[in-house]
Amino acid sequence: MEITSETMKAGGSEKAVETISVQGRLDSMTSPEFEKQLFKLIDDGKALIVLDCSRLDYVSSAGLRAFLSTAKKARQARGKFVIGCPSQQVGEILEVAGFSGILPIFKTLEEAVNACAT
Repeated sequence: MEITSETMKAGGSEKAVETISVQGRLDSMTSPEFEKQLFKLIDDGKALIVLDCSRLDYVSSAGLRAFLSTAKKARQARGKFVIGCPSQQVGEILEVAGFSGILPIFKTLEEAVNACAT
């Protein structure tokens, strides 16, 4: 798994949104490091987070738990955690797991960043 981060500004807003891109698999082996990195961002005051899933090949239940814990921590820090650009496979996993009713999921990165900044 590879994680990269980029700070973006939402259209019409001066709010900084952290865009996290994950490549590979998010499973029981990789989710602890994923969660640790995202928690550090939130602890550093960067609680507006978009997870770019366009290069994420697979997410297990451990990865889904990491999504939920990150969303909870972001809310506690008065931030947001949203998902953008899920690949077809990840989108199906999110749908089957019922995440479309739990976390905001957007088809494009631009939509996700704009929604996160509002």
